[in-house]
Amino acid sequence: MENKDKIKKINITKSNYLMHIITSIGDEITAHEVDIFISNFLSYNIIDEKEAKLLKVATSDKVYNVHPEEKDSLRANIFKNMLLNLVE
Repeated sequence: MENKDKIKKINITKSNYLMHIITSIGDEITAHEVDIFISNFLSYNIIDEKEAKLLKVATSDKVYNVHPEEKDSLRANIFKNMLLNLVE
């Protein structure tokens, strides 16, 4: 008897998707990496334009008055916490 692979479509919720992203982000993230995430979130309709702008502003290098080597760590914490607030 032949074993045939089946392709299943998995319905992933917005909350599950965001939680997966949150857990995959390490202790640091660059502004460029955040921009990629935001672009993907918009493409998948996970966030709207207003939420994207808020995420982008809050994770911009311009808002961090810390040593350059601390920026990516601070950005990761802020980004993850903002995403947590989008989880339903």
